[in-house]
Amino acid sequence: MREPNIAVYGSKTCEDTQRTLRLLASRHIAYEFKDVDDFPEFNDYIAGLNGGKRVMPTIRINNATFINPSEQELEEAVEKAGATA
Repeated sequence: MREPNIAVYGSKTCEDTQRTLRLLASRHIAYEFKDVDDFPEFNDYIAGLNGGKRVMPTIRINNATFINPSEQELEEAVEKAGATA
């Protein structure tokens, strides 16, 4: 099965972003981290996905967007997308 395309937009200083990264790493799920601190242009991108609001983390799984999901919502989304641990 093909791994889903997962991108996490957030900040290293954001606890919600860190919670998300820890969860994905603990489940050995591949993802790409897009750090808004290193690349401020991502702020406009995530604001565009979130109705003008800069909410972190914003997660793209394949073509779906998840705005600061709970651990359960994130686990369900990656499972549905076909991620394997």
